[in-house]
Amino acid sequence: MQFFVIIINIITAKMTKISFSINICILLLGFVFSSTAADFQLNSANPSVDQKWITIPVSSKAFMFSPGNWTGNKGRSGDGFRQTWNPGAYFCVAWETKNSKSFARILFDTCGYTPDFKPMVAYAVDGVWKSPVPVTNEIVIDEVSGIGKHELRVYFLQGSVQKERWGGNGKSGQNVLRVTGLKLDPESRPSSDVSGSIWAMIIGDSITEGNGASGLSGYSYLVGEALRTMGYEYCISACGWSGWINKGDVPPGDVPGYYFIRNSNNGSGGEYDDSASRWNKIDGNNSLLDSRGNISAYGQTGQEPGLIMINYGTNDNLHHSNPDDTFASMVQSLASLRKSSPSAQIIIIIPFGQYFASELKKAVEIHKKDHPKDKKIAIIDLGQGVAGTLEEKTHFMGSLHPNDRGHANFAASIIPQMIMILNQNAKGKSRL
Repeated sequence: MQFFVIIINIITAKMTKISFSINICILLLGFVFSSTAADFQLNSANPSVDQKWITIPVSSKAFMFSPGNWTGNKGRSGDGFRQTWNPGAYFCVAWETKNSKSFARILFDTCGYTPDFKPMVAYAVDGVWKSPVPVTNEIVIDEVSGIGKHELRVYFLQGSVQKERWGGNGKSGQNVLRVTGLKLDPESRPSSDVSGSIWAMIIGDSITEGNGASGLSGYSYLVGEALRTMGYEYCISACGWSGWINKGDVPPGDVPGYYFIRNSNNGSGGEYDDSASRWNKIDGNNSLLDSRGNISAYGQTGQEPGLIMINYGTNDNLHHSNPDDTFASMVQSLASLRKSSPSAQIIIIIPFGQYFASELKKAVEIHKKDHPKDKKIAIIDLGQGVAGTLEEKTHFMGSLHPNDRGHANFAASIIPQMIMILNQNAKGKSRL
């Protein structure tokens, strides 16, 4: 058996000059007829006609979700849905059809959105793109044609409302993207998706989230797609306003800082507050760690990332985070990341505005001194020229938030340095 969410909109009833709109979410119990692999559901489109469709649930092997981004109705799994609050998160689904004019519909749950949250996605069917597409309960995919295998890739676009995303105490964030399945014509069947065998995390603030860039033009997306050509999948875990210890989302913010330290002494010691830190969490209800305390793509053991890239420091500077505690956070987070991702290449990206540049370089040197066997930590610094360009009055590359030109140019500088670092330390890649 399977639960389905049906949304009934009762709109605009007027009584004595009073207008109101009611959204009712009704949970119905439906019967499911499953294949032996439980990879799809056969449903009647209308009891009065013989036409049927199939629904591929999110738990099917036909789906692949970007690692480290998604949770479900059972922790990080379940048949009901997958959801994320991270712009740049994506999913893929593959199917085969005998129908030369097949149809597909992406199913979303939009209950609970705040009025100002209007999420957009971009999608590609067999490499043909459409963007931006508003998220509704069903997005009709018209671009499917031809008998054989098809692949759909869907990306959550940047521009998300930067509030009410984190959740906690068993309650989901409101402004999240929640997908519940893919509906196909009756002549189609799910096909196993082929995903990359290793994965990367790209961590940062609003610049890494993609602010200032148009759809799929942020540097993090471009770096991530370059990694896909190398066999990686990737996770963009970025939050506007956030920093090493500065809270994320519109102030006062409910997304924790990355690795929160207080009461340090000249950058040493201090008190680590796990409840105020997000480095080891996907959201306010779900851990990023497996049962052994390692970062995990989907919650199982043996799914540590092969690469971790961090671009933090801008908001700690702009919002006057305690400099000693910020430095202590840099040093101590590197040690925790290494412990939880023993084989990962760690790359610190110096913020494009050069914020905390010297402190970040010093933190890496301290880590190397304290962990002399750790050869998999490096720095990418685009230099003072980039900072000067972003301060330039014509805004040719943007300002605090780079524009499309800035994001593209910075990605073009980061990617070859990243590839060189990865090639130097090619051994010990973690597999999905």
